[in-house]
Amino acid sequence: MKPSGRGSGSGEMDKLVDVKGYDPERSEKLADWSPGDYGGLRHEAETLYRSEDGGYFLLYEGGLFSRFHELAGVEHWYGGTHIRPVIREEAIAWCEETGNYEAIEKHFKGSWMPAWIEGPV
Repeated sequence: MKPSGRGSGSGEMDKLVDVKGYDPERSEKLADWSPGDYGGLRHEAETLYRSEDGGYFLLYEGGLFSRFHELAGVEHWYGGTHIRPVIREEAIAWCEETGNYEAIEKHFKGSWMPAWIEGPV
């Protein structure tokens, strides 16, 4: 998977699409998460998408000193982006880990409920 990244130095934004065709602009945004403020060298953001064909993927975006800067395909000195395909169960687990319970209710209702909702058996 090698995303094209953003910004080519020509002043235009490159279109971010990975080799499997996951395109955030043509996909449905389900949820997002960021541990801090947007912008800066340590900025990190994760966004969960569902593609037109029903596949799920995470878009990682980060600054130069973010965890994402060292991922494969991130080639810009100022940081970059990375797309990671995930299966449905991973998408649900990511929503739970990041506190996106509304996304679980809205997009995965009926297929899974977190343990804290189910209660003791």
